Amino acid sequence: MLLGNRVFLRGMEEKDIPHKVKWINDNEVRKTLNFDYPISEISTKQWLNKITSDNSRKEFIICLLESEKPIGYTGLLDINNKSSKAEMYIGIGEKEYWGKGYAKESRKVLLEYAFMEIGLNKIYTYNWVNNEKIIGLNKKLGFQIEGILRKDIFSHGEFRDRIIMGILRNEYIENFHNNEK
Repeated sequence: MLLGNRVFLRGMEEKDIPHKVKWINDNEVRKTLNFDYPISEISTKQWLNKITSDNSRKEFIICLLESEKPIGYTGLLDINNKSSKAEMYIGIGEKEYWGKGYAKESRKVLLEYAFMEIGLNKIYTYNWVNNEKIIGLNKKLGFQIEGILRKDIFSHGEFRDRIIMGILRNEYIENFHNNEK
């Protein structure tokens, strides 16, 4: 379990499948995702069973510290130990928690884990170029824009541009560990 001030991240379990299916199948949530197809509990259970032993990814459920209520999901994909990097993703599925700092805190907790516990050198993330909220959040956390991937993904009926942003371990330490003294 990874602890923040208001949230904790725990490994995804079978009991979380109904939450994740509900969140991803919500039209507003799905607009922010890099895919646009609905998922089922059966396909999600098969996916979870398949990825459980996959060391190249870490899947977490974001829970409120005070009530243990699941409000979203986050994780690391394509963990590459040789290149010391991974992709980070996040989704706050319970919309009443949007815009209240839970995504920022969850990202910060996951960055701490990725850099200080796993020992990775770089974390990167892909987002839609028009998702100003997540781009702004990433910038607040120290991510830098590394490029635009033009017409990169076919989603929501069209080819869409994505932005790639990254943060290095030394930048994270400088931004967060040196400022906490």
